[in-house]
Amino acid sequence: MMTLMPASGPAAPAPPPPTVAWLDFDRPVEAVRSVFFDVDLAVRGKIHRGMRLTWIGKTPDGKRGVRQQMRVLDKLIVEDVLVDEGPDGTWVKRYLEGPNTGTRFVARFEPQGANGTRVTMEAHVGPQGFAQGLGKLSALGLEKAMKRTMSEYKLALEGYEPGRARGAVLAAIAEAQQGSLAMRSLDDGKRRQLASALLETACSIAALDEGPDEAERDALRAIVAALWGIPLEPAAEERMVRAAAASVAKEGAEARCETLGKRLLALGFPRLGVAIAALVAEVSHGLDPSELSALRRLAGAAGIDDAALMEIVRVIDRTLSGGEMVSTVSRFV
Repeated sequence: MMTLMPASGPAAPAPPPPTVAWLDFDRPVEAVRSVFFDVDLAVRGKIHRGMRLTWIGKTPDGKRGVRQQMRVLDKLIVEDVLVDEGPDGTWVKRYLEGPNTGTRFVARFEPQGANGTRVTMEAHVGPQGFAQGLGKLSALGLEKAMKRTMSEYKLALEGYEPGRARGAVLAAIAEAQQGSLAMRSLDDGKRRQLASALLETACSIAALDEGPDEAERDALRAIVAALWGIPLEPAAEERMVRAAAASVAKEGAEARCETLGKRLLALGFPRLGVAIAALVAEVSHGLDPSELSALRRLAGAAGIDDAALMEIVRVIDRTLSGGEMVSTVSRFV
């Protein structure tokens, strides 16, 4: 008697290769591993900007998870995650519940010289891909997300000096006078409109999550000084920040970005406006999901496609990280 075997279905597709990012730390391996595995520090210290963490119950194997809540534009993303130790002492963050269930981030720690450490992080996405509120992230988006996470651990480990923007912000705008010269050709009325639109755009992007931090404010002051040759008075700065935050709260982040992008396009300086907004968003903790999504909405309304926006972001990121020293703002006038 012949036994009929069930017909086999199509083979499951192979998982995509992991996305990889790395960052060097000026501390020994054990010190770096300690801060990555200190989940309580992440919860109580709020080291992940724009994200709120709370302890939740234990998993079936007795390990305690964390619930992370993050607002991306007008959407609240809630996920349950677990940080655990993997093979060979790796740091593993597993997504247990939420839109990214099945995803895991894996970090390895390798000594660099006498007292340095290189952290290499891989993103192994789950069956639904990896999304943060507005669709799946590309490989570049995943790389940026991992670099931002590692940078936040680096700040938590090494400390952060309030009031100083990250990296070479002054080098990034060293030749912003080109933008100033172009603006001087405008009549007084249009120049005032453009100045207002540029600063309101930058303030609005910075105010999306928890309001602009000291580094973002520091970048705003440097940009004003470079473009207009005058200091930004504290009272004027506070008025601009409050007005931008109020407009975002009233209209919603998406609608506000649409309005500002269209205004920049009508004034004839869309790329300069988007570049300044990206620079302010990048200076402290790097682009968070709300800021990156808002920049996409802003750029789209200003007539700048996603490829051009990603080039703007890459140039700014390289400059602020001490790489290619280009005059970031002036490139996008």
